[in-house]
Amino acid sequence: MPLTVGSTTTVVASIPAFIGFIPDNSLVLISTLTNDDGLVTTGPLTRIDLTHLTRHAKNWVRQFNWQCGDLPVLCVTGILVRTIDEDATSDDSLPLRAEVDTVVELLAEHSFTDVDLVHVPAITEGARWRSYLEADRTGVLPDPATTAAAAAAVADGHTIAASQDDLAARFTPAPGHLRERLQPRIADAVEAAVIDQHWHLAAHVRLDRADAAIRAAAHGELPADDAAIADLAATFATLPFRDALLAVPDDTARLAAENLVLHLWRHSCDPIAGQLATVIAVHAYLRGDGTGARIALENADPEHLMMRLLSNMLGHAVPPSKVHHVFQNASADARRTLLTEPAVDQA
Repeated sequence: MPLTVGSTTTVVASIPAFIGFIPDNSLVLISTLTNDDGLVTTGPLTRIDLTHLTRHAKNWVRQFNWQCGDLPVLCVTGILVRTIDEDATSDDSLPLRAEVDTVVELLAEHSFTDVDLVHVPAITEGARWRSYLEADRTGVLPDPATTAAAAAAVADGHTIAASQDDLAARFTPAPGHLRERLQPRIADAVEAAVIDQHWHLAAHVRLDRADAAIRAAAHGELPADDAAIADLAATFATLPFRDALLAVPDDTARLAAENLVLHLWRHSCDPIAGQLATVIAVHAYLRGDGTGARIALENADPEHLMMRLLSNMLGHAVPPSKVHHVFQNASADARRTLLTEPAVDQA
């Protein structure tokens, strides 16, 4: 059965916390799950720009179905966010009704039958949502910043951007003259990192520096010294060290690593910047931030194998939980290889 008015109100108000920004001209599908212990929680979600809805609805719903997989989906709520005339409050006046009906039909084809689609002019305090399917279902949003989802996001160190453009603005490089000044230092540091990967003691010291930088980033401390920026950029861009540093203990450390590498990206030129963007995308994806991962991949080296792999996983809506152990194990193996002392032949 559909969610109650109160729970639907909470879901709609929580969307910015779930996706990392306040959406506009969007349709968001979000699943609600029934867990083994009887608790009801939010599950996978996906968002599409309304400009793409007509042509891509079928593929979009198929992607949502891939995300949900065999999960115990109780119901699905769709939230269409689009400004309308304030006087247009009747059921018949809700926007894009034909497109919404198509989405409902497509969901039913994938056995999602407990569905409600609602419209809200904006996700802001005082906005009223209305159901497309039940004219008497309506509610008024609280301040989205006061939801439990927003509180949890802030506690985990996440920022909720005012728009997707603001989220993308994180990828604003440092001034050109600064990056050009650092470019030869980073190139020299890459040469040193390539040498260090073959000497376990040197690799140990290099990894220690990177691990310490991640811990510092968790407290908001990012490197400011040119030598440190060049050294760390080279470390995260050199394949064996990059792989070894992907395994972190939790999402807090993963967000710290993401923020650190984003800082290094801002100070780097291609091809190093493109390699660092892939690292940022991996951490964002593993945190469950698909939007952030996609934005990072827009700045990544398109020829990079990891970039293509991650693009495919995002395109096929592979949940991070299904591949988390793969990244962790591969990273642990890479670190073990770097730190293993070469065997010495006995006479």
